[in-house]
Amino acid sequence: MVTGYYPTTQKEALEEKSMYPDALLISGGTDAMVVKKKAEHIIFLNNVKDMQSVEENSKSILIGAGCCYTDLIANPIVPEMLKKAMRNIASPAIRSAGTLAGNICNASPAGDTLPVLYALNASVMIASWQNGSVVNRKVLVKDFILGIRKIDLKENELVVAIEIPKEFLEKDPLIYYEKVGARKAEAISKLSFVGACALKDGHVEDIRIAFGSVGITALRFLDLEERMKGKSLSEIEALKPEIIEAYMERIHPIDDQRSTAAYRRQVCRNLLGDFFAARWEEACYLSETATYIQDQRKAG
Repeated sequence: MVTGYYPTTQKEALEEKSMYPDALLISGGTDAMVVKKKAEHIIFLNNVKDMQSVEENSKSILIGAGCCYTDLIANPIVPEMLKKAMRNIASPAIRSAGTLAGNICNASPAGDTLPVLYALNASVMIASWQNGSVVNRKVLVKDFILGIRKIDLKENELVVAIEIPKEFLEKDPLIYYEKVGARKAEAISKLSFVGACALKDGHVEDIRIAFGSVGITALRFLDLEERMKGKSLSEIEALKPEIIEAYMERIHPIDDQRSTAAYRRQVCRNLLGDFFAARWEEACYLSETATYIQDQRKAG
């Protein structure tokens, strides 16, 4: 026999999770049957209104775990970098039910939002009910996902929100996102890619690059990003072949029902090269325009 619970507040949800630690948590539930999840107790989170808001402060954006993709795409607070990934998820019906927190907790290598969340240094906000009070902890998404379908969530815990730092976004980065699937819509990723670069005075102030569906979770290599920081656009152009090869040495996809390892490696190479070509052309244009404006002001 299966028993369902319908909390209306985060506190109620945490209390019920503490009473039934083996309970299955359902919000959108778009992947529950696909992965054959089942339990004697099910806690439905659809009516928990205090987990369905998007807020921001001076340092970060906080996305409630119950927010569906459709609402997030329409919300002006949510960064465009993340919206690019969410627009490519499944169908309108799925986007109106599925949640960002669900995409994280599902911990699939093909999770469409994961490369973007890794690139943004996003964190998972976790809560539990202990001794009559709420206990909170925060974990980076990259540390929360331990492997395929494996996450750092204890039996009495609940993901309540996702936190996205604003530091990188405030640098107004140039963004490149691509999802490669068997068709344009309603397709599981063969692989996905996000690249974003923030410039300052014609030099790379910050750069973030991440790949999806080519490892047990999203891949991002901080040391390779550090090699590009502080470099001028011309220096990056000269280093581009070396940088691409350095990434290719670390990307080891597998053959599966959706694609082959060889195809994935080649497409990763193509997308990385295209990111540099497309964004560097845009960056050069912006840099030249800024220089021209400064020269005109001096001359005026």
